[in-house]
Amino acid sequence: MNFLTFKDLSIRRKFILFSIGTLFWLVVIGTIGLVTMVEMSAKSKWLVDVIEPQQKTGNIIIRKLRGASISAHKMVLSKDDNQEHGNYLKAKNRLEDCRSYLNVLLTGGRIMDYSRGTGQFYADFQVVALDKSEQREFITRIKALIDELESSLEGLNEAILNQGQARRAGRIVDKLSEYDSMTRDIVTIVNDYTNSLDKEWINFKDIIKTRLGISIIITIIIFIVSVCLSGAFGFLISIALSRPISAIITQIKALATGEIDLTKKLEVTSKDEIGQLSLEFNRLMDAIGHEATFKNIIEEDETAEDIYLRLGKVFVEHLGLENTVIFEVSNSRNKMRIVFPPEAEGTEINCKRDIQVDCELCRTKRTGHTVSSLEYPDVCKYFTEGRGSAHICMPIIIGGNVGGIVQVVCSRPEKCEIFDMKKDLGRAQQYISEVQPVLEAKRLMRTLKESATKDALTGFYNRRFLEESCDNIVAGTLRRGTTLGLLMCDLDFFKQTNDVYGHDVGDLVLKETASNIGKSVRNTDIVIRYGGEEFLVLLVDTKPEDAMTVAEKIRETLEETKVKMAGGFIQKTISIGVSEFPSDTQNFWECVKFADVALYKAKETGRNRVVRFALEMWTEDKY
Repeated sequence: MNFLTFKDLSIRRKFILFSIGTLFWLVVIGTIGLVTMVEMSAKSKWLVDVIEPQQKTGNIIIRKLRGASISAHKMVLSKDDNQEHGNYLKAKNRLEDCRSYLNVLLTGGRIMDYSRGTGQFYADFQVVALDKSEQREFITRIKALIDELESSLEGLNEAILNQGQARRAGRIVDKLSEYDSMTRDIVTIVNDYTNSLDKEWINFKDIIKTRLGISIIITIIIFIVSVCLSGAFGFLISIALSRPISAIITQIKALATGEIDLTKKLEVTSKDEIGQLSLEFNRLMDAIGHEATFKNIIEEDETAEDIYLRLGKVFVEHLGLENTVIFEVSNSRNKMRIVFPPEAEGTEINCKRDIQVDCELCRTKRTGHTVSSLEYPDVCKYFTEGRGSAHICMPIIIGGNVGGIVQVVCSRPEKCEIFDMKKDLGRAQQYISEVQPVLEAKRLMRTLKESATKDALTGFYNRRFLEESCDNIVAGTLRRGTTLGLLMCDLDFFKQTNDVYGHDVGDLVLKETASNIGKSVRNTDIVIRYGGEEFLVLLVDTKPEDAMTVAEKIRETLEETKVKMAGGFIQKTISIGVSEFPSDTQNFWECVKFADVALYKAKETGRNRVVRFALEMWTEDKY
């Protein structure tokens, strides 16, 4: 019974056996139809390519013979010698056409049928040479008769010429009667030849009718047998599949009725794919249980670093992805750092350190998509492990942006099988999905702590931000080979404003000053509240001496700005010191000091002006 129901066979083998049986009967039916069609096609092709051209040739010969006979009668009726000679030539040419057509029947070739009288073109077709000896003898005999007919035509022509005006003499009539008699005999013979070819078409019709009838009867019998066998074996196969599937559905429904019991397993009752499905279902329950436990643990972790460490250990210890690196992305600083393994932080591992300094260089960070070298080798130009290694970088999406990157590297080519890697990484994606919301909450808390880098009054970055970001800014400037302009701005006589009008008016002046500075620079430039009334403007990717132009624009804008206050308005001016990195110095903080020195030079020379730093302004050994 197991053999008949295929219970112990795989589903693939079940359907292969069923398909082989069905295919066998289809092949039988198809073979019957194909053989019938091939035979009829070959026969019809022979009739069309061989018999039909021969028939056409025979009919053309008959038409030419009758045309020659008409020309012969016109010879007798002609009133002058020219007309008589012209009709003679027409008759002779038509007989010559008949002879050439008969030669084509013997040797094969092309026939172009046209009217000798009007020049009208009738047909153009190919003729296959006759292969039967009796047919060739028949055509040879017709050629001999046409030769005799041509001799008779010459005799008629000679009689007409010798008789002169007495064309209706008895000798001419005898010659014409002789010619007509020979023509009738030849036409009768050619007609017999074409009629014999018609029998081939009649025989073909009978063959078609007989073969089709036999094919239909055999096909119906085979179809009935195949339907019965297919139905029986299909029923047995359906039993072999439906019973274990029903058992699996029952187990799933039992799990869906209440809280999932991850310890409850399906019973494996067969050795086919249904049995494998049961085993995989049990493994799925184990995986879900592990992921649920993992999620509960990371929710109780204190920091994002703890979560990164735990995620990395799952990749290495549970999934067997030994070479795993996790990067944390700081979008505000445009940096990324290694958080797993923790001892690799600050080092270069698998990828060039450039991506840590400027995370926009990382393809995964930039696109938000998984980047894989399994299908596309050398997809990332910053990967450093060489051609023998494969890597996949998966983004961790936090708050709609890439907040982290998990990189898995396979350094041994024999283990970099695409199927196995994708299978493991599919499970890895599940853990990343569990981590993302928890990481978002943890990083949000950390972001709140980092809000101290913003100035509450102006909304600009404060000095702390500059201290944390200066390395990234300097590295980007050097890598791109551009200039970083530094503008140290200080309001003139701001202390008087606070003393005379109060700190509320002083705050209004600072806000208006910050607003005008922000409007005077690009979105990519960085404005920092450096001190009480001091602002440091970093002009990113500028050309040399462009900083002076921007500084003058800020000064003019501030000079023309009227700050409204109770009872009127107040106008303030600003002094600006300018330096440029790296043309003035290769040290960023020294360049900041140079801008500050230039600012004090502007104050000393009258305020409300822009001063560019020059080396003679610096008199100290160290900044």
